[in-house]
Amino acid sequence: MRAVRGKRPLPVNAFAAVLLGFATFNLAVALRDLPAQAEMLRSLGLGIEWNRDWTIVASSAWFTVELIPIAAVWLWASRFARNFVTAMAGLKVVLILSNLPLLVALPGVLAGQSISLVAVVLLFTRPANAWFARKPDDTAVFE
Repeated sequence: MRAVRGKRPLPVNAFAAVLLGFATFNLAVALRDLPAQAEMLRSLGLGIEWNRDWTIVASSAWFTVELIPIAAVWLWASRFARNFVTAMAGLKVVLILSNLPLLVALPGVLAGQSISLVAVVLLFTRPANAWFARKPDDTAVFE
């Protein structure tokens, strides 16, 4: 798959910047307080003994997983990746609504989740739609 050449529309850049920022922030928080991150991972009930090393590996792996759809959208204008992040955003809406009383008590978490949903909506603006609709064989756009 070839990378898209040329300028990306502002909504696509904003989507990538917001989600990359959140992913980086989440990794930094996890690595800054490894005992708390290990406890959070333990609460998932996976039956894994979460020591310092495994906590770092899991947190770094999650960061990498978050980067994949961001890179697919930003680098390759992948419509599949856009649809995937949209489906995940739909799931996030369901989870937010099911935990709304808890999230109201945590306004920072609710704001962060809402901002990430807005970032996904940016992928469906007119400039982003036109960018995703470009043909891969257009040499002005693709290598």
